[in-house]
Amino acid sequence: EADLLLHVVDAAHPGHDQQVIEVDRVLGEIGAGDIAQVLVFNKIDVLGFEPEVERDECGRISRIWLSARNRSGLDAVRAAIRGHIERSKKTAAA
Repeated sequence: EADLLLHVVDAAHPGHDQQVIEVDRVLGEIGAGDIAQVLVFNKIDVLGFEPEVERDECGRISRIWLSARNRSGLDAVRAAIRGHIERSKKTAAA
């Protein structure tokens, strides 16, 4: 069972918002709707955007904008995974 889902979104696709909704619906149907999730918006190079990180109200990384092609923003993905692992260890130890 997964502890964290990296939901990779094609940011350059005109229907990406609807695709995110559809994936979330399917995740709910298969019982994975409550698993922690980071939205990873790929292909920012196509859109001319810069890498960016958005955090939730608890300071956790919740959205990442990156370019896999240019390898820009990938450090944020690693940081999100590391942060999740560290929080999981603290929770397990408590």
